[in-house]
Amino acid sequence: MLLDKSIPLTFYVREIRREALFVFLFANLVVLIKLYFSLWTLTIPVAIPTLLGTCISLLLAFRTNQAYDRWWEARIVWGAIVNDSRSFIRQLQMFLGDETPDRQAVIQSFVMRQCAWCYVLGDSLREQGVNERLHQFLSPADAERIAQSDNKPNALLTEHGMAIRQLYDAKLLTDFQMNHLSTTLNSLTDSMGRCERIKRTIFPQTYTFNMRVFIYLFAAILPFCFEAAIYFLDVPLVTVIASAFILIEKSALQLQNPFNNKPTDTPVTTIARSIEITLKTITGFHSIPPPLPAEPYYAL
Repeated sequence: MLLDKSIPLTFYVREIRREALFVFLFANLVVLIKLYFSLWTLTIPVAIPTLLGTCISLLLAFRTNQAYDRWWEARIVWGAIVNDSRSFIRQLQMFLGDETPDRQAVIQSFVMRQCAWCYVLGDSLREQGVNERLHQFLSPADAERIAQSDNKPNALLTEHGMAIRQLYDAKLLTDFQMNHLSTTLNSLTDSMGRCERIKRTIFPQTYTFNMRVFIYLFAAILPFCFEAAIYFLDVPLVTVIASAFILIEKSALQLQNPFNNKPTDTPVTTIARSIEITLKTITGFHSIPPPLPAEPYYAL
């Protein structure tokens, strides 16, 4: 997630350098042809790119809005994960009485499994390896068993459920308490499913293709709209205007995929560390990890 800090110009240039270079070279080619072959009469009325630019602006506004909705939904889902994680552990602290054998160890085992779930969910959404996370929070046997699952976050929630069932069978939880814990697990499952839906639902590629065709058509027409007297403005203006449209389109493309391990991502790892700190603090862990340091202008 981009932070409220100064974003280096290289971040923007890196995103559009190829497209901007292509537009720059094409504009130079048009100007050189018009200059050396005296084809300044080959001029297109400026009303045509103006109309096309207006249409592109409307389409980009719609595209950016839809992309931001996907990004914002992902952020809302991870906000719900924070709340449900806290609620889940707090419920266990309230429901498990002092007569529970090894009460502190039982609660802390749930904490470690919940922390593992948060990290593993985020890494899975980013298509990164999760075995190291599993071994960090779980016993070797549990980590190996979860690692063999196709859906590792779901397997961790299943482990939660089985552990709760064991407490219920041991008469350490009442029907009412088990129902509340199951409801919280269902909320976590719902959040996981929403994240997976965002990840797997592809934004229509035809829309992206059409948008780029319109932008490049606009960039191709614009060099023919300048008069001979101001030919020195042709190349820089065409490059800057076209690059602005391309940058907006690229920004929307990044926002619509909030789990791609890029600076514009939803900061799932940072959120998972925040959850870990909170849960370990309220359950008496001696070793509390520090918050993840942010990069110069973004957090992941």
